[in-house]
Parts: sequence; C-alpha cells; structure tokens
Amino acid sequence: MKAVILAAGEGTRLQPLTQSRPKGMLPVGDKPLLEHIVESIKAAGVDEIVLVVGHKRERIQNYFENGDDWGVDIQYVVQPNPRGTGDALLEAEHEVGNSCIVINGDRIIGAELLSRIIDKHQSTGDACLAITEVEDPTQYGAVTLDGEEITDIQEKPEPHEVTSSLVNAGVYVFGPDIFAAIRQTDHYGELRLTDTLREYIQSQPLHAVRYDGMWLEISRPWDLLSVNSAMLARNGSTIASSAVVSEDATLGEPTVVGDHTRIQPGARVFHDVVIGDNVTIGANTVLTNTIILEDTVVKPGTVVADCVIGSGSQIGPLNSIEGGLTDVRVDDELYTEIKFGGLIGDNVTMKGNVTVEPGALIGNGVRVESGSALDGRIPNDTHVYRG
Repeated sequence: MKAVILAAGEGTRLQPLTQSRPKGMLPVGDKPLLEHIVESIKAAGVDEIVLVVGHKRERIQNYFENGDDWGVDIQYVVQPNPRGTGDALLEAEHEVGNSCIVINGDRIIGAELLSRIIDKHQSTGDACLAITEVEDPTQYGAVTLDGEEITDIQEKPEPHEVTSSLVNAGVYVFGPDIFAAIRQTDHYGELRLTDTLREYIQSQPLHAVRYDGMWLEISRPWDLLSVNSAMLARNGSTIASSAVVSEDATLGEPTVVGDHTRIQPGARVFHDVVIGDNVTIGANTVLTNTIILEDTVVKPGTVVADCVIGSGSQIGPLNSIEGGLTDVRVDDELYTEIKFGGLIGDNVTMKGNVTVEPGALIGNGVRVESGSALDGRIPNDTHVYRG
C-alpha cells in the first residue's frame, strides 16, 4: 500500500510565511512539518509515498529528493492549481494503483493511527476515516456516526448544527473506487475530499477509526507555537553541535537551537523556543515561546514572547514583542483571546526601540524605523516611520 500526502495547498492563513515556502516546510521542533509525517508513515511500515505538491514545490522536492534518507521511496505529483483535496488526490491516481492511505499534509499524527486504519481497511475491504475528539468542531469536518459507520460529514458546521465533538482527523484509507467517486462528485469551486465522501456514503460504507493520540494541526499562525510546544514536550531539547552558546547565556527547557547559531552573553532563552540555523541571538535578549527561522539576527536587549519570526530578518536592538492575549483577524474571521505576540515575516528590518503589539502580522520585506509601534496587519514591503 502506498501513502499519499496532500501538500499542495497555499496555506494562505499562514501568510506571510507561506508566501515564500510551502506550509509543510514550516518548522516543528528541529525539522519541517512534512518530515514528521514521513517518519510516521515509515514507522507504520509503509515505504512508498506519493507527495502531491504545488505551491513552492521545489522547497519540498529539494529537501526530500527521492526519500532515501528516510528509507522510503518518494514520487511527486503536481497539482498545478489549488483546486481542493479531492482534486489533489485525483492527480495521484496514476501513481497509486490499488488501495492507498491518504494524509492531509498539515497535521502530525502518530504511527499507531496509521497502522490501525490500514488494518481496519484490510480486514473489512472498505474505506476508512480516522476521527478524533476536539473542543470546537466548528473549525473542522464534524462527523455523524451510526455505530462505527460514518453517516454524514459537515464541514465547519454552525454551532447550533453541532451534534458531537467528533471530527475528521484528515487520515483516510481508500480502495481504487475512490477515484471514480471523486470524478462523479458535484461541486462548485474547490473539489474537497469531504464533498466526495458525503456522496460516497450514500451507497458505500465508510468505517470510523477512533483516535485519541497525538494529533497536531497547523492552520493559523499561532498553531505553529502550540504545535511546537507539544512536540518539544514530547521530544525535549535539541542543541546542534555546531551552535555556539555563551557560558553566560541561559538555556531553559525545552529548546531547539540550530546549526551554526550563536547565542551571546546574558541572553536568556526560556521554554518552548525553536531557533533555526545560522541565527544570532544578541546579548541580554529574552526569548519565551518563540520560533525564529534561519539567518535571522535578534539584536541585544530585545524581548520576544509568543512570536514567530521569519528568515533573514533583523530585529532590534531593544525591541519589545511581549506577547499575551489578543484578538486576531485571519481571512475575515475574528479569533478572540488568543495567546499570540505576533508574526514577523521574512527579510524584515526593525531598528531600535520598536514595539510590536500582541497579534500583529508583519509582512515580508517590511522596514521599521526606530521608535515605531506596530499593530494589526502591515503589508509586505511597507516602510514604517515613527509617528
């Protein structure tokens, strides 16, 4: 059986970071999101993978190549335009042949789930869908059950429509008949896999496989922080051998420090911090619950909390990104009481004494003059002056 990873989407809710990289290459701990998925697939005994790629696909293909480094064989299929998960799977039809396990490329799951859902399909010969329990089903595909068979899937139901807390976990096993079902699906705009399944279950069984293990999804900017925290709690700290950490710096637990990164005297790196390769953390900086991508410099005396900083940026000195609870609007949807200091894009330059208010979304290439205060959404390549 082959595994199909659906990783072609643009990840618009994670912009500006996903304007220059696919969502699957965002860091989770010491490796990209997609690498965690590939490792789970291998651990479940599947060694043939079809990666459906699209947006910025060269970043994925250059990283994984043919899969040899992970002990798997990876084939690539291109979805030229983001036309939905059903269309993405249909693109892989010629590479799959028989039954396949299908995984959404924006979530980390345990190998145990993959083994169980494969076993369920092999014992029944029917399609299977993993389900899990969440606090807010309105953000997912809510499922209705009759025993252990799924009788309905409703994407992002209204609160009054929710009948249970069980949702589609984004892991499926299908026989080859799924491709004909996708082609026959009535749809407007994007062709979602769940649209196909709502029609499919009118005549075919779809077995639920319940799962309460590791299930970590990245859809919004602050999900990067919570998912990284969860993975660090499981795996602990990783400090690259080539990193240079001053004896006068403080490293809390858990943290990740990448290759050739330099942490200067007096810096305090507290819990849940992921620092990428070739990053410089200046003297007397303070970092908490923060992700910093490669080739960035955080200059002396800067305080950063609950924040994601893109690659190639220059932050500080004496900047303040103190984090905390805030309301954030993403794709016209307002999220309230989110612990999120902000997202700073790639190649941003901030001079000294800049304040970033909680929840700010700062685009790629933004330049910020000394003493400025940033709030809300700052478009790409904006030049911000104090005033």
